[in-house]
Parts: sequence; structure tokens; C-alpha cells
Amino acid sequence: MHTDRELAKQVIAEIVRQSPGDELAGKVKLFKAFYFAHLYYARDTVGYLTEWPIVKMPNGPGIDDFGLLIDELVQDGIVETEGTRIGPYNATLYRATGRQSRPPLPEDAVKAIRKAVEFVSDKTGAQLSDITHEFSRSWNDVEEGQPLSIYLDLLSDEDYDNATERASRVSKELEAAWSE
Repeated sequence: MHTDRELAKQVIAEIVRQSPGDELAGKVKLFKAFYFAHLYYARDTVGYLTEWPIVKMPNGPGIDDFGLLIDELVQDGIVETEGTRIGPYNATLYRATGRQSRPPLPEDAVKAIRKAVEFVSDKTGAQLSDITHEFSRSWNDVEEGQPLSIYLDLLSDEDYDNATERASRVSKELEAAWSE
């Protein structure tokens, strides 16, 4: 059975493995692929890809405790990291080693990750950040460092407005009941 941590590491490793050349340069793209994989999975199947926290970071949704997860993937020989340059800037290159963690991810998880990798592959980190800043309600609704309720991002505007209105009504009713 997967723990949340092990499952999050498997998703990260699969993102790197499915990236062009089995490698991905820069943390922003990796973070966005992780976020989008969760959305694709929830949209196309029943349930969650992982329950690992996705948090608000300055450039959009990010992987909570990423340093811990990537360090363990490197120690396990599943992902390699090395310094690289993107123009004049230092960045990290994440490379899949070919070593797989066990048990393998379910096929619907692999498909969701594939969709996310395809979506982020031809975009810059800045473009991906702009997309999440514009469309991610969960990112816009919380303070930096806080966990995101990313599944709100899948709601239509009408469904989101209705849910917000219902939540406000329930909150007022609870306040009234407790103040009596």
C-alpha cells in the first residue's frame, strides 16, 4: 500500500520520466505538472491522485516539502539532479534514471501524468505561472505557504458561485445558532 509520501514521490518520478528526454529543467515546471496531474486525474477518474499537500508559492501551486521528497528520490536512485543553466540563470535539471519504484502507479494515474506533462512541456515557467494565477481559484484564495483546495479549480464559474453562496449561508446559520 502507498503512503501519501511514497505516492507523491512516485508521481514526481513519473513526471520526470515522461518529460522529453526523461528530464525536466526547473522546479516551476515540475510543480505545475504535479498540480495539473492532480486536476486531470480528478477530472477523469473518481478520487485523488495523491493527498500530498499542494501549497501556494509565489509562482503558483507548489509541492509541499519538495526538498524532502526529491532528496529521497535521489537517495533511492530513481531521480538524478544536477545544476544547469537556463540562459544566465542557475536551475536544477531533474533526470529519470530508469529505476522504477514499486508497486507501479495505476494506468489512470500514468495517463493523468502524461496529460499534465504534455500540457507543460511546450510552455515556459512564466507562462504556466500566468495560467495558474489567472485560473486557479484555490491559489488566489489563500495566503502564501497555505495548502490549496485545488479541486475548486475544476468547478465551473456557476458551480463555484453556488458553492460559495451555500457555504456563506451555512456559516451565517451556524453563527446565528451558536450566538443564541
